[in-house]
Amino acid sequence: MKALILHRTLNLCGGGERVSLHIIKALMEAGHEVELCTREKTNWNRVLGMLGVSLPMIPREHLVSTRLRLGKLGIYQKLYQKVLAGISIEKIRGKFDVVINTCGTDMLLLPTNIVYQHSPSVAVLFSEGLWKYHPSYLKYRRSYWRLYFEPFRFLETRRVKMIFKKSLLLTNSRFTKNIIKKYIGIDAIVVYPPVEVDDYLRLSRSFDREDAVIIISRFSPEKNLHLVPYIAKELPRVKFYVVGSVGGVGSKEYYQKIVQLLRELDVSNVRLFANLPHEEKLRLIGRCKVLLHLMPFEHFGIAIVEGLASGCVPVVHKSGGQWTDVVERGKYGIGYDKLSPSEIAEAITRALSMWSPRLAKVLASSANRFSDERFRREVLYITERYINS
Repeated sequence: MKALILHRTLNLCGGGERVSLHIIKALMEAGHEVELCTREKTNWNRVLGMLGVSLPMIPREHLVSTRLRLGKLGIYQKLYQKVLAGISIEKIRGKFDVVINTCGTDMLLLPTNIVYQHSPSVAVLFSEGLWKYHPSYLKYRRSYWRLYFEPFRFLETRRVKMIFKKSLLLTNSRFTKNIIKKYIGIDAIVVYPPVEVDDYLRLSRSFDREDAVIIISRFSPEKNLHLVPYIAKELPRVKFYVVGSVGGVGSKEYYQKIVQLLRELDVSNVRLFANLPHEEKLRLIGRCKVLLHLMPFEHFGIAIVEGLASGCVPVVHKSGGQWTDVVERGKYGIGYDKLSPSEIAEAITRALSMWSPRLAKVLASSANRFSDERFRREVLYITERYINS
């Protein structure tokens, strides 16, 4: 068959981009023809190098036009960009047997054959109770901003429901599945994201480790990496390694904010690694005992699985897919309740004290359920069954 993969951009080098690449790989390895549609040209050397994914070949790439600047009408600009992207995609989608949208509702206006929904953040439009977990939406609760937001909310909720109802919906965790079911009334199929566990499992046999904590995350405000200097100050004898991608202007500014915080707090036990190649990241994580994750209500958390497979003890917030699906409510890691540096430092101390070679093997074994090979097998089966139905 001939497949078209839709993804806003692969250059972010995050978990969603890993999902997209492994879907491309699964289809290509099965002998199917695959093309890619994005909003910006892919820097393949950077993307494949950082994510550590190999493809049989580089797919042909289509670029959609979304040129529009509305100034302060930012959320409406995004909505209109989806309209423009949808128009571009409609011109070519007839040439393909299946269209797979790997960035959920972020890419376009219309349904596709298969949608992989990463984040439950669309549910913020359906319930004010969820707004507190998405700070970028909080201002829209004020009276003036409410007038600005409500037309967008009206249009967006109908768009999301239409896409979900008319597409085969896949999602990344039981946590996200439950939120979609609760607020949108649709059952999604859980297909856990791919993690190259084989790359990390060999690290679990490395027992000569430091009292060190690794944080793997893109540099973005919602990831709460600015808390690391405060946590590290509470644990001056513990090393902290922060590994993540730095992309656009906002990401670079956030990275510099953390650098400035380290100076102001006079913290010397933290090292930042921006856009670190995959192999170098592997060498670094093999030296650590703890994997720290700082985003509450994360929909899944691929970095946590990387830590598990490497034999690190995960320390995560007691919420989201990272707690319910990956750590399984404390079975494979330690949870904390608040984004409090002192509470998190206490959880890290406990994790460091409980680490042992035997525990490392148990944690690594639990990561096999999230392997990239398992993901490609499941996605290929679902896609081919869809085409033949």
